[in-house]
Amino acid sequence: MVRLCGMAKIVLPLIWTALTVGCGGESPRILEIDPKFAVVGQNLTIMGECFGKEQGESFVTIGGVRPTLSSYIEWSDDKIVVRIPDFGEAGLIYVHKQNKQSNPVLFPMLGSIPKLPESQTSYAPAITRINPASAAIGQSIMIQGNGFGSARNGSAVLFSWIAERLPSVPAEVSPPPLIEASGYEAWSEHEIRVRVCDGAASGVVQLVTPRGKSAAAFEVTGKPGVKIIRDKRTYSISYSVDVRAEHAAPPNIMYLWRPIPASTASQLNKETLSDSAESFVEDYQGAALYRLTDLKSGDTRRLSVSYLVDVYGAETQVQPNLVRQYADSPVFRAWTKSSPLVPSDDAAIKETAAAYIGSERNPYLKALAIYRNFLKDFTVTADVNGASISQSLQEKQADPYTAAMLYCALCRAAGIPAIPIAGVLCAGTGTARAHYWAEFWIDNFGWIPVDPALGAGFVPDTFKPEDDHAAYYFGNMDNRHLIFSYGETSHSQIDARGRAAGQKRNYSLQNIWEEASGGIDAYSSHWSDINVMGVYSN
Repeated sequence: MVRLCGMAKIVLPLIWTALTVGCGGESPRILEIDPKFAVVGQNLTIMGECFGKEQGESFVTIGGVRPTLSSYIEWSDDKIVVRIPDFGEAGLIYVHKQNKQSNPVLFPMLGSIPKLPESQTSYAPAITRINPASAAIGQSIMIQGNGFGSARNGSAVLFSWIAERLPSVPAEVSPPPLIEASGYEAWSEHEIRVRVCDGAASGVVQLVTPRGKSAAAFEVTGKPGVKIIRDKRTYSISYSVDVRAEHAAPPNIMYLWRPIPASTASQLNKETLSDSAESFVEDYQGAALYRLTDLKSGDTRRLSVSYLVDVYGAETQVQPNLVRQYADSPVFRAWTKSSPLVPSDDAAIKETAAAYIGSERNPYLKALAIYRNFLKDFTVTADVNGASISQSLQEKQADPYTAAMLYCALCRAAGIPAIPIAGVLCAGTGTARAHYWAEFWIDNFGWIPVDPALGAGFVPDTFKPEDDHAAYYFGNMDNRHLIFSYGETSHSQIDARGRAAGQKRNYSLQNIWEEASGGIDAYSSHWSDINVMGVYSN
């Protein structure tokens, strides 16, 4: 896929005043920020040099967002104090002065700030209590004890994992597998609040910190059925991006957001085999961020990477009479909302969802009714010429992309949390085909996979779907679906004045893939397909 981006060159007048100049004409430089983590509305202190004696026309951006003028509390040549705007979960801080930009500093957000001070001791963490000692998937638990650290800062909570182990491998050689929690809600020196993650099993909860580890027994209860993760297959994959600066002059910056394989209950333990360049940010919301600086006309850059990724098959067996739904749960609130990719508030989608589910109130049976009616009404082909979700609904024609987005939209319109998934189908070695499918959520159980396209009988080149595909691809998933995007991902621009570009219907659902700023007037880019170099089965 090649894009040539013509960009009008804008020349901004430089403002030279005695009030805003510090350090001559040097660029501003950030040395430290305080605090390292914060919340919206809290004051942030940026320390450094060459900011300018007064603010004048200078400004700060945080995660691509420029605070209002009233947000600035203090501005001097070596210190800025500003109230933090609402910019998302994490972003980069820049100081902009006279068309010059400082070095970036990564700034994560916290849902809440721990009130206890950082412990000065170096003792290992110790879990003294888990409250409650048993809970269902999706429910919140409190881990209490000592030595946790006042903020997460790379620490993790791990649950026993439901993946099956080979019976031929002794337990002492292969210890019980663990899966990291995804729903962190609070973290302090003595307490951690976290949600029981999809894929968790009864066994232990383990806390891993730079100081050491601690574990305690924990039981997962209340499941309205069984999920089985097994049949591991390991893939060796590689992919690359090539960038050519057609018309460019320094100073400039090109950011590349390279998708990385996701970590889910059925896809863990990815290992980087090679990376041609050091990433600027290793992993932010499912992408590695690279930074190319001062490109000149005719310059070319290639970034390439290879991974080993473990992919498991998943099977589910649900007892509908035991299913319960909690409309106030975080998953329900987050994944029943309408979005640009999943327009569940569209009138035609609401009407179709209502017709498909009829008088059914059980969320699992509603998801099944939507799936069966979709298979009955729709024809799925390789391409519907970029048709929108509404066009696909009207014409009863879909491709894998529109099938997945439409299924999610119908589920959300029916009050069922659902997420779209993007990745590739691995039929063997060679080029892997981009593909899309979905999962819906059942409280106390977790995410349940669905592939509407394969279920409807769509057969990609060289890929052989499972037997009885219509029945199999509701509630089950083979080990040949490799995930890059687990749900929708919306990145903020690094530079508020940058020019962002995306990739439509590729193997990741992220909104930004490239961002150019400064003197880049035109460039071309080519993102390669995913190449499967090897397939290994246990």
